[in-house]
Amino acid sequence: MKNIPRYLIGFNTKDLEQRSSDLLIIGSGIAGLTAAIKSYQKYKVTLLTKGELKETATWYAQGGVATAMSEKDSPELHYQDTMKAGAGLCDPEAVKALVNEARESIDDLIKLGVNFDKALSGKIELAREGGHSLSRILHSEDSTGSEIQSTLVSKVKSCQDIQIKENTFVLDFLTHKNRCIGAIVLEPGEKNPVVYFAKAVILATGGCGQLYKVTTSPSVATGDGIAMGYRAGAGVCDMEFIQFHPTGLYDKESPRFLITEALRGEGAYLRDCAGNRFMLGIHPLAELAPRDIVVREIVKAMKRCGEDHVYLDTTHISVEKLKKRFPMIYKRCKKSGFNLGKDMIPVSPVAHYMMGGVKTDTFGRTSLPGLYASGETACTGIHGANRLASNSLLEGLVFSRRICKILEDDIGKISKESIFNINLAYDFSGEKKDVDVDKHKELLREIMTSFVGVVRTKEGLRGALKKISSLENEIFKIKFDEVGGFELQNMLTVAKLITQAALIREESRGAHFRSDFPKNDDSKWKKHIILKRGLETPIYSKV
Repeated sequence: MKNIPRYLIGFNTKDLEQRSSDLLIIGSGIAGLTAAIKSYQKYKVTLLTKGELKETATWYAQGGVATAMSEKDSPELHYQDTMKAGAGLCDPEAVKALVNEARESIDDLIKLGVNFDKALSGKIELAREGGHSLSRILHSEDSTGSEIQSTLVSKVKSCQDIQIKENTFVLDFLTHKNRCIGAIVLEPGEKNPVVYFAKAVILATGGCGQLYKVTTSPSVATGDGIAMGYRAGAGVCDMEFIQFHPTGLYDKESPRFLITEALRGEGAYLRDCAGNRFMLGIHPLAELAPRDIVVREIVKAMKRCGEDHVYLDTTHISVEKLKKRFPMIYKRCKKSGFNLGKDMIPVSPVAHYMMGGVKTDTFGRTSLPGLYASGETACTGIHGANRLASNSLLEGLVFSRRICKILEDDIGKISKESIFNINLAYDFSGEKKDVDVDKHKELLREIMTSFVGVVRTKEGLRGALKKISSLENEIFKIKFDEVGGFELQNMLTVAKLITQAALIREESRGAHFRSDFPKNDDSKWKKHIILKRGLETPIYSKV
């Protein structure tokens, strides 16, 4: 991508205020907060977050955390379900790490004070979601993410040794001699950017749901971390795999309110305009089939009916049970005029999660020394072509813990002088220009939703690339001085990476569906597509 500069602004570090720490963490969801809690006793830690500490995708997570807890379950069964959902592209070693370290990680959350729902017996109550062969989802009513987020935020705030900076926008990673040595940052109240030098950096900025018109992702999810990693030279992988959640509440709110899969786990049905349960006969798990399968069947049902939604039927489930188990969903549906347990609830697919991201190994190391990644912004190999429900919170938890276990191998080798006394400069040859940033963001969302959504074609993807490149030519020549403009540049970068990878993969697999190549092709495409700045052709990595 020749139009994209190395840095989004011009600067000389010797002219800017400088700060330093052993470890710089970017992001305040479950991945970033876990990393801070697991590292602050050993290192000088700084945590930067784009909004307030609680303004993350973690906060909005409803369903829960998948972990083998019951006597009937085991890490091996969790492994099998994850591998099956991933449609042949999961990294077996990464998945083994996830499922085998899940119980210990959950115990840590409980010790910190996270309250998971319990049955009358006193044991943790487990729910079932799509793609799981049995119940293994720990939950806190239908607000699991906010329960975890609140607990972790309280812990981080109580640790005086963790320096926290909210409402802080990270522009780019600083690199020197092929190593990440910190970041250049916009801080509230500061006229000029600020330099943060660090011996190691953990990227935990979440996903890119704001690339689509209809999404469950918060407004901060503009793909900044992936774009920064790409500009800095880190490889990005599996970018074509965007997961659409089957059941977003069909109304005019943005972001869309998610109706958790756990509701279908409790027995809710999906019905089309004629009242038919269209998932019967499609998959043995019916409404609890993997998300990519359910989404495509919903799209087919909507097309048959000439409507832009289907219905979630809970009328056969006790209203009192629904109120107790899903209080937030009950209230939110009522706000939109629907009574859970009595009315058919209109739902439609919504952009929800990115399986790909900055490629890492099983300990969170990226291809750029000094830079680690965890959570949705990372591609750890856990999800393959399609994420298994409720594995995302677990991934951020487990892999941030794994990163912190091996940080000493990296940080211990770096002297303060070798990092903090470096002078870097970059000349950005753009010009200041008034531009309607919001209008350009909406145009990009329209392109991505129309051509790089649930169903894709060669013609549509090529057209999308042409339109994105045209926007690039305009937007990357502009010197922005406010966050919205930089977000737009990041969104364009990530949109192009997704579209390029989707065009390259001439098959259908998991969340990537090409109507012109409707079948999967293991002989050619059982491999990952890795894109890296400066390389004209992709790198292929076989499973």
